[in-house]
Amino acid sequence: MDFSQEMEQIKQQLYSLGITDKTYAEILELAAEEIMDNALQDLQDKDLSVLESVEAQLIEDPSTIEEADKNISLIFSAAYGDRAEETKQEMLLEYLKDVLEQTKATKDLIERYQAEDPTAVATIESNK
Repeated sequence: MDFSQEMEQIKQQLYSLGITDKTYAEILELAAEEIMDNALQDLQDKDLSVLESVEAQLIEDPSTIEEADKNISLIFSAAYGDRAEETKQEMLLEYLKDVLEQTKATKDLIERYQAEDPTAVATIESNK
């Protein structure tokens, strides 16, 4: 299965769990932030001088999608070289898989709580 098929499958599973278009867009924004943070950390771990060079080339406070995409591409290219796009897709897919699993677990906990499962009730009560 290729990346776009896996992404679509996860998206449909999230929708079936009650996620809306708006929420899915917010999830993607959060994913982008986390992926960028990971790439910057990897770049910093790799070579601080390269990170400083990349920072000098970044568009500060990008105001368009194109400017933001340019920044993302620059960071990923510096951090991962020829594997930049593949790594970005892998990171996004992994993030969405985690969101899907957490959503399933949360929905299961809520359903068990509503059914007055003692374990679920205790879990929720202890987290209040």
